[in-house]
Amino acid sequence: MDWHAQQTPDKPAIIFEGRTLSWGELASQVERASRYFIANLESSDQQVVDILLTNSPEFIIAYLAILRAGHIAMPLDPAYKQLELEAIIKQIPPKLIITDERYRDQITSPKAKVVMYDQLLAHAEQAGAALRLPADQQIASLTFTSGTTGKPKAVPNTHANHLWNIKVCSEVWQWTASDTMLLTLPLSHWYGLVMGLAGALYHGNTIYLRQQSFNAEEIIEELLSGRISLFTHIPLAYMKILELKGQHRDLSGVRLLISGGGPLPPAASAEFKKRYGVRIIETYGSSETGRIAANRLNERLSGTPGRLLPGVKLRLNADGELTIKSPGIFPGYYNNPQATRANYSQDGWWNTGDLGELKDGHVFLKGRKQERIRKFGQTISPRDVEWAMYKNPKIKAIYVMGRQTPGQPNDELIYFVVGDISQQEIRDYCKTDLMYAWRPDKIINLKSLPRTSMGKTKISKLRELAEASA
Repeated sequence: MDWHAQQTPDKPAIIFEGRTLSWGELASQVERASRYFIANLESSDQQVVDILLTNSPEFIIAYLAILRAGHIAMPLDPAYKQLELEAIIKQIPPKLIITDERYRDQITSPKAKVVMYDQLLAHAEQAGAALRLPADQQIASLTFTSGTTGKPKAVPNTHANHLWNIKVCSEVWQWTASDTMLLTLPLSHWYGLVMGLAGALYHGNTIYLRQQSFNAEEIIEELLSGRISLFTHIPLAYMKILELKGQHRDLSGVRLLISGGGPLPPAASAEFKKRYGVRIIETYGSSETGRIAANRLNERLSGTPGRLLPGVKLRLNADGELTIKSPGIFPGYYNNPQATRANYSQDGWWNTGDLGELKDGHVFLKGRKQERIRKFGQTISPRDVEWAMYKNPKIKAIYVMGRQTPGQPNDELIYFVVGDISQQEIRDYCKTDLMYAWRPDKIINLKSLPRTSMGKTKISKLRELAEASA
């Protein structure tokens, strides 16, 4: 950031709701805010500082000021309910919580020291030296896993982790200083924080920042403006864009449209190419591992996140689970060595929990280990079933789940379906287009799938619905 402020001080760094912050202005405000943390936190050890702010220049300034002071930034999702916030604060007590009037009442813990954002910039006096550790030891961010299948855990990433992810993706996507980014991903989660914000800051890109709520029509207009060369989001965002009726518009002026955070259905990928003239680049990874695989500029294949990134090694366990070694792997769950050990093999490979295969150098994902379904002697991939069902244009969203029944040799196959389609239409479609073992034992129609703030399906909630319907 300082380098960009020196070289291009007047270049726009952040454009947000009619406000423009240049690189010089951003660096000045970050330096000023960092004095508060240097003066008010111990300098001998890294301290955790929570940020409870929505996507905004204020979030970015607070985040960078914490890092500049040498401490650990832990963003809290503003979409969390009060009980969720309190549970996180109790699990990992921070030294400070940075917020504003909008979210102040969400924090009720008497032990939490709350600092309003404006106080950071009011601390104008000079401070001492920032805390500095080697890049592979100094934790930059602490984010929570989304907790789709289990209790959320705190994931630390070092400065070295962040830099490796950015550099390796920059290499394969030719990400440079000339790019501009439309950023609407939540900055409170790893994907938006690292592959969005940190990547753009590293390259000195102008960031067109938006609130983390997603409006497909506004996003399309922004992408068509000619200002944006790079956009990255989760598969659900692209599927919401596809819900816009009668859209056949040329987005080929956007150099990179990237999808991460989960598999993109091939039918959705093909339809996007047909309607918008560009193939989405898919990528694969997690907050624990960093990026693992990605499609390349000259090789954009649907149904796969592409080839392994340079430096990543992959091995398949006997049950088909992907295990990896990589420079991007995090240092271990924060204050949770037991959970860290549980996810490593005895010979030091990280167990991703994902089932898949490697064919012709490309990674293909089949689902999560805990989602494995057994029926008629077959192991069924829920992603294969979902992707086959997405070929039906009436289905807007689907999640396929298996449920074990005591004493029965086959798992019960349950479809959770969103769309203007009856259960009989679904069964008729399956009889025509799906193999017998893939057909549902039960169909549950929903208005929408329960999702986390990052768009991942809340599997625990679906299990509750399945049990209630038994």
